[in-house]
Amino acid sequence: MIFSTAYSIALNDRAALERLGPALSAAPYNAPPQAPVVAIKPRTCWRGQGAATPLPEDLSAVEIAPTLGLLFATDCGPGVSPSAAIGAACLALDVGEPGGDFYRPAIRQRCRDGFLPLGDFGPWAEALAKVEIVTCIDGQEAHRWSLTRLIRPVDRLVRDLSDFMTLRAGDLLLVGLPDDAPIARAGQSITVSASGLPTLSTRIEAQA
Repeated sequence: MIFSTAYSIALNDRAALERLGPALSAAPYNAPPQAPVVAIKPRTCWRGQGAATPLPEDLSAVEIAPTLGLLFATDCGPGVSPSAAIGAACLALDVGEPGGDFYRPAIRQRCRDGFLPLGDFGPWAEALAKVEIVTCIDGQEAHRWSLTRLIRPVDRLVRDLSDFMTLRAGDLLLVGLPDDAPIARAGQSITVSASGLPTLSTRIEAQA
């Protein structure tokens, strides 16, 4: 169970950095990120397995980024083995408004109510660090990506984060977002699956 904070990692997909290319060295930051790019998904975002994902009335669609969530069983700081600290894992959808960028904090765009559907947790296994995640919309495959695309694989990501922050027992870490995340609209049913983990399901429902 999540007791603390849900963290999301941006720009950890190799495809995203390849697409952005020279833009990463332009203003305002003038260089590619040298450390993990971390954001928080507030508690109002969280939704459990099977719960609906709201589509705000000012949006016609949402971006649904499938990813892996790591639940920490013990505090993880410098010198702590990630494999010893991770207690469980789940599939997740990091939902956001389509067309956002990384040059300003996307607080409203990615932190609206219900914008983090979570699947049921399963036991952590090292094989999940390279798992392939498949997303279907209305029963048809809409997206497939492997965590082998991560610039910082799970072990390195957790170690790099714990160099400057402590991941607490009960924290959830979303390991990265695919650059080619699919788009979903009101009324569509979403399922996310990966070998070794319970399937995540949700439905996009227009918000009155």
